[in-house]
Amino acid sequence: MLDCKVPPVIVLIISAGIIVGVPYVFPFYGIRSVVLCVSFIVLGIVVALLGVWEFRKKKTTLNPTTPEKCTSIVDTGIFRFSRNPMYLGMSVGLIGLIFGFGNYLSWIGFLVFVVYITRFQILPEEKTLKELYGKPYKEYLKRVRRWL
Repeated sequence: MLDCKVPPVIVLIISAGIIVGVPYVFPFYGIRSVVLCVSFIVLGIVVALLGVWEFRKKKTTLNPTTPEKCTSIVDTGIFRFSRNPMYLGMSVGLIGLIFGFGNYLSWIGFLVFVVYITRFQILPEEKTLKELYGKPYKEYLKRVRRWL
């Protein structure tokens, strides 16, 4: 079972709220770029959707709060490079948002997302999948990095 059943999209929204809100509380700025903002957001969406595509092809659950319902190890496509492309895509999109608002302290929102998702989502998912798939999943863990 997962340590916390807060859906990752809620963690994403909270983290984005931090990124957007920080400049209003601490109005000093760093690098602000519409090009970088849009580029990172689009890249994040593409990475996340490639992960969804692979899950759909394998006909396994997309619900991150129920990893025990997983029907197979997904290790094709983008999953050859990242074990968590959907979370990676979300984090890349958050980086785009940071460039859009251009405040150095907005990186706090990014860190909140990465730390929370790793601790309360990814690590419990990995534990469950080790129990479900044993050695094949442990071999996958050795071959592919958690984030990138």
